[in-house]
Amino acid sequence: MKSLLIAFAVAFGASLLLTAVVRAVARRWGIVDRPDGKRKLHALPVPLWGGVAVYLAVVLGLVVAGHGPFAAAAAPTGLYTVLIITAGIVCVFGAIDDSWALGGRVKLVLQTCSVLPIVALGYYVDRIVAFGYPIELGWLGVPLTVAWLVGCINALNLLDGMDGLTSTVGLLTAAMLAIIATNMGNGHVAVIAIVLAGALAGFLIYNLPPASIFLGDSGSMVIGLVLGVLGIQGAMKTSTTLAITVPAVIMSLPMFDMVLALVRRRLTGKPFDTADRQHVHHRLLDRGLTQWQTLCIIGALCLTTGAAATAATIFRTDALAWITALGLLVLAIRMRVFGDHELALVKRAAAHGLARVSQRLGAPEPKRNVSDAAEWAHMPLGERDDRPDGDHQQRSKAA
Repeated sequence: MKSLLIAFAVAFGASLLLTAVVRAVARRWGIVDRPDGKRKLHALPVPLWGGVAVYLAVVLGLVVAGHGPFAAAAAPTGLYTVLIITAGIVCVFGAIDDSWALGGRVKLVLQTCSVLPIVALGYYVDRIVAFGYPIELGWLGVPLTVAWLVGCINALNLLDGMDGLTSTVGLLTAAMLAIIATNMGNGHVAVIAIVLAGALAGFLIYNLPPASIFLGDSGSMVIGLVLGVLGIQGAMKTSTTLAITVPAVIMSLPMFDMVLALVRRRLTGKPFDTADRQHVHHRLLDRGLTQWQTLCIIGALCLTTGAAATAATIFRTDALAWITALGLLVLAIRMRVFGDHELALVKRAAAHGLARVSQRLGAPEPKRNVSDAAEWAHMPLGERDDRPDGDHQQRSKAA
């Protein structure tokens, strides 16, 4: 326990010092995020490359935890080395993207190539356990593990749109994963989680609203990669058997936000790498909440799903975790916090699809009294009809 606290303290202190240095260097070299009056509402240019400081702090914390007089009880494994290397690759091309804005497809290819060493060295899943039932994946475990890691990278990257948000989500998730890994007997994974939590805690001193430095892609993608690895390695029952509930539930919020973004952009005809103001934090801010209020709400949601995943491992009940996660998502949609817009787009697309099928079969096409989905999706939230079925428009005309 003492060695874990020392590792946390080392990562925390290193992050405090390194963030100040990186902030000065980024400002001097002009690596800054400039406000645009639309999505980027900060008043002045804010330095990027905060992820470089976080990554270096994690490396230092793992070195201290793995070697020397303060080494953790869990002996260092090859996972430490492969994670340092792959996270370093992600951090480097993330820093390049912060400076010169790589294209979305280029980033996706680089992300995929970066995680390949992890599965090549044997850190993949070929068997999962859901609700007590084992499912053999065989060779499918390799592409599924790659897809999971790339998905985590992009989920945290897309979530990074507000001061302190990704850092807070990463800190809370890492802390919960440390508890889960300890309970599952995966002490070496708990060490990595504790070190990541320490690095993010130090960075948050500078990143909380109003932020004086941003993570940038060099940080959000590194956090996503490390959390993705921790999610599957921390919940391993054996060397290749994964308790699927833990990673799926604990990452449900950022993953759901990413899926909504893909659905939204597909149904509105936008490229997948096009930025918008429809993410969960944007929706809350557009409701009039402050950044601190939004941060607290999303943090509470992450704590809830993390606690549910932790309870699932302690009490051996997957149903509790899934009910909690799905209940929160359904409640958020019902309360129009997020997800309701995408649900309306799906319904509209389904209605149009059925109309085309009916027309091909010779049946009369049902009368449509709604505007095009893309036009409705681009309208400001305050000007949309909350009932996109057109009933409101009919009642207005009748009045």
